[in-house]
Amino acid sequence: LAGVSRLIGGTSASSPTFAGLVALLNDARLSQGLPPLGFLNPLLYTKGLEGFNDILVGHNPGCGTEGFNVTKGWDPVTGLGTPNIMELQKLIVDTSQKQ
Repeated sequence: LAGVSRLIGGTSASSPTFAGLVALLNDARLSQGLPPLGFLNPLLYTKGLEGFNDILVGHNPGCGTEGFNVTKGWDPVTGLGTPNIMELQKLIVDTSQKQ
């Protein structure tokens, strides 16, 4: 910010970042003559899981608690994991996936 490097996290960082990734995925679909993605949850929680790197180590302590541990699959710390844009792009331009 203002030329100074600072740490940022939470939804202030992740929401605009993920919105940018979805824009890139929609661009890939539109360039193939496919419609935009629309409501993402059904895709992300089924076939889309293959497009995320599952985080298997860590937890989020705070407020005097140990917080939640990460687990295989969805967890409250990392959600689905970190998106792999190349894998997600392959999944969403598959012509059988007409969202």
